[in-house]
Amino acid sequence: MTPFIIAPRPSEPSGHDRISHQSLALMVQDVLTTMLELPHHALNGSPATDVPDQLMAAVRVSGSWQATLQIYAPEQLARRIACAMFAQATDVLDDEDVLDAFGEVVNVIGGNVKGMIDQDCTLSLPCVGAARPDPTSTSLMIMYDVCGAPLTVELIQA
Repeated sequence: MTPFIIAPRPSEPSGHDRISHQSLALMVQDVLTTMLELPHHALNGSPATDVPDQLMAAVRVSGSWQATLQIYAPEQLARRIACAMFAQATDVLDDEDVLDAFGEVVNVIGGNVKGMIDQDCTLSLPCVGAARPDPTSTSLMIMYDVCGAPLTVELIQA
């Protein structure tokens, strides 16, 4: 197994049920480019754990194939995402708008992940709160610089 592929559980069917690093990166880039129109570029390395005011949004894919998709960003970037999503100025949006927009981003990416799985699966509602990245050995992680702030996307197979 390569470190860039998350495979289904060994007892489950294999084949088309794999999410590659490249596939996940394309899903994230599509959201950043098409849906939000925010400038971004890929980052290498490990996620920073000392980012103040970090938010996390997560969705869970459940069923024959299971995984959790988590995204992390400083509150400032989440607010910028909300401004782009709702086409509003920063001072017009409240904290609930910011959390809703950040949850919608993980929901869209999670829906794309679920769509790539050729098995019966469901997608949970997004959950948003304060958290920091905690990479695991089974996670697929990509990072972007979005408007000068880090965005970390982590797909963890359960």
